[in-house]
Amino acid sequence: MIRIAVLSLILAFSCDFLSPTEVNFISDSDLIEMQEIDFIIIDVRTSDEFSSGYIKNAMNLDFYSESFQNDLLSIDKSLPVVLYCRTNNRSTKTANILKENGFKEISVLEGGINYWVKNGNDINYTTYSK
Repeated sequence: MIRIAVLSLILAFSCDFLSPTEVNFISDSDLIEMQEIDFIIIDVRTSDEFSSGYIKNAMNLDFYSESFQNDLLSIDKSLPVVLYCRTNNRSTKTANILKENGFKEISVLEGGINYWVKNGNDINYTTYSK
């Protein structure tokens, strides 16, 4: 009986080990190379921060908004997701939320938009027309 219990524990842990969801930290050059594949890029800064400059094709989901988790979890789980914020704090927390909710391909831009800009990469700006 003890052997069965031990074997069951080994199998349970080995299944998690064989297919873990990893949160990958990627560089700005890694993100640039990803432009050839289909993925979702999410800026989790506030809307004011977003309007001060964002990475091309990024969608803004404000980490502090009341609807953040619902909006986040409505995203297509089948696509890779790249997250960024100012420095990595909010994006790493967001990556853990995605991981806990069954997302499989999750990446965080190392150093956030601060490193993106520091390394000379382009940013876009929101323009409003009345």
